[in-house]
Amino acid sequence: MGYDYDQTHNRILKSAMEQFIQKGFSGASIREICKNAGVTNGAFYAHFESKEDMFSALVEPVLKGMQELYNQENLYYMDIKTAADVKKVMKQTFSSNRLIVHYIFENIDVFKLLLMSGKGTRYEGLIDSLATEEADNTMKFIDICKPYVSGGDRISEELVKLTSRFIISSLYDGVISGKSEQEVIHETELASEFCLAGMKHFLGIK
Repeated sequence: MGYDYDQTHNRILKSAMEQFIQKGFSGASIREICKNAGVTNGAFYAHFESKEDMFSALVEPVLKGMQELYNQENLYYMDIKTAADVKKVMKQTFSSNRLIVHYIFENIDVFKLLLMSGKGTRYEGLIDSLATEEADNTMKFIDICKPYVSGGDRISEELVKLTSRFIISSLYDGVISGKSEQEVIHETELASEFCLAGMKHFLGIK
């Protein structure tokens, strides 16, 4: 692809970002996006199949990066071979939280776009899907821990879903409300500490 194609592509995306933030996904129009980008509607379809395809082009690279970071961190939590390992990886929670929050703030415009302008796209349930993934991975972690702790069977899947939703919401609600990175880290760590205390109690960890 040539320079002109890339330049036009980037102008359309920049215009789309502005329109989506101002008017939301449903309120933004391809015509207005093209007008502000200085291109024709025909030129738009040489770059994107639809308005949702364009929205995806804005957010997918960032979401992919976060998923890779999350998967990398999650591998650490699944490496359990002793009771000492259980304690060690629980302490890692706060470091992982800070890494994820930092990544979000490095890409804050995209995350605000997802959280505040994603209604009407396949991303509008982002917080729910992240909370579900967190709950699934937490249940896997608990299952791996069971040979090395007591009381693992007392932690229900429903309880894990509730605590996962609480932690994820504490993170993304802070982003939506315009709090700083340090404020979001602080609130997310408080939520994690609260939930970890309960998990440690059930697992018999001191």
